[in-house]
Amino acid sequence: MSRTGLILVMAALVAAPAAAQTPTVDELLAKNVESRGGLEKLRAINTRTVTGTVSAQGMEMSMKVYSKRPNLMLQEMQMGDRRMVTAFDGQQAWGINPMMGGDTPQPLTGLQADLLRDQAGFDGPLALARQRGDTMEVAGKDTVDGASAWKLVITHGGRQTSVYLDEKTSLERKVSSTISDNGTQLLIESVISDYQLTDGIQVPRQVRTLVGGQPQATVTIQSVEFNTPIDDDKFKMPAKQ
Repeated sequence: MSRTGLILVMAALVAAPAAAQTPTVDELLAKNVESRGGLEKLRAINTRTVTGTVSAQGMEMSMKVYSKRPNLMLQEMQMGDRRMVTAFDGQQAWGINPMMGGDTPQPLTGLQADLLRDQAGFDGPLALARQRGDTMEVAGKDTVDGASAWKLVITHGGRQTSVYLDEKTSLERKVSSTISDNGTQLLIESVISDYQLTDGIQVPRQVRTLVGGQPQATVTIQSVEFNTPIDDDKFKMPAKQ
């Protein structure tokens, strides 16, 4: 064997263990489900009620999010006597914004509706991507808050979302995507931390949102309740008075 051939063989042998260490998409998704609590426990959850606070621009608001399988979601925030609502009823996104239209509920369209529709997926972005048949690929490692994480890139309808999964647990550490808002490209990042067990399910207790790398809001979760009865009507847009 020539010296060049020997070098190529040795290089391949050195590279092989490193390549073998990169998990597949299926392996990451399976480990994520296991770390969150296991498929049986996760499938047994039909509703979720989250209570917490949102800190943004020097203000603090109370927050409550109601979710129901498969894709019903209502989020309300209260600051003083102002109540802001965003919701998805399974077909239509709607909201109440006292700074825009008073207390009158309004249908939402476009990008805001698309984001709410994705957010309403009960089992999260990874399960939603698998259900839709989105393209997913492992794009190497990165670091989130000092922890090593695998970068999983999801492509759907021309838009890419990157989910960073902790190298040890495969729990979500960060979700980021670039969106176009009136012709402006904005990088939206949600940094997820402080996982704690609730009824055998790992739940993050803090989510920090950054836009263009600048901190925008911090959500602190105080309590999570599973399988509390919630009527479907709660998610429907009220009739205009």
